[in-house]
Amino acid sequence: MLSNYVQVQAKLPKQTHDSLISLNGSPYLNLSYDLENYHALLTHIAKDQDPRWILFIAPPGKPNFTFLQQAGINKSRILTLGQSKITNQTELLKTALKSNNYATVITWLNGCDQELQDEINELGASSNSKCFIYCTQ
Repeated sequence: MLSNYVQVQAKLPKQTHDSLISLNGSPYLNLSYDLENYHALLTHIAKDQDPRWILFIAPPGKPNFTFLQQAGINKSRILTLGQSKITNQTELLKTALKSNNYATVITWLNGCDQELQDEINELGASSNSKCFIYCTQ
């Protein structure tokens, strides 16, 4: 799905943390420090039966829609907001989760402290939305 993302991210230093961490046992927030590992995200999106939108916030590259379709993901459910259109990425993430319009929200952040993680878990639980955050630190 994200083959274009992987090409862009190959230029970023790879983190040594676990590739995917489910925080506090919560099914709503998945925080990954491995900027090249999209296996859990792809698995979730391909299996998810929720008809709501899938939102990519400030991805490091353009989604490869052919790859998405080959993975069984309906590209008509996908929305992408580029970095140039965003003034506050964290607030946009929170607003998206509060809206109850998205089955899954994916974003890339420089950091994600425990307070933000807890807030994202709560917002995800209240809207029944999954959130995948790819974090550089």
